[in-house]
Amino acid sequence: MNWNILANQFRTVVHFANQTELALFLVQIAQLADQLDHHPDLTIRHCSELSIAVYSHDQQKITKRDHQLVKGITELYENRRVEKNE
Repeated sequence: MNWNILANQFRTVVHFANQTELALFLVQIAQLADQLDHHPDLTIRHCSELSIAVYSHDQQKITKRDHQLVKGITELYENRRVEKNE
């Protein structure tokens, strides 16, 4: 998973084989975000592409909470790929 910093936000785009795979990952992100009480901006495009933006809306910048959420999302994505290959 490749994160870039653009306009004071962490941003990435990930692709999936199908919409179901994307939806399952989206649920994992939602559960993590609820647990951390910090929520990313998520956009689905072409039914298999997910754009993710993470930043602290209230502070209009990247904070420690954003780093935690990015780390968690990355771990979810990497674990998903490991499980899929097993």
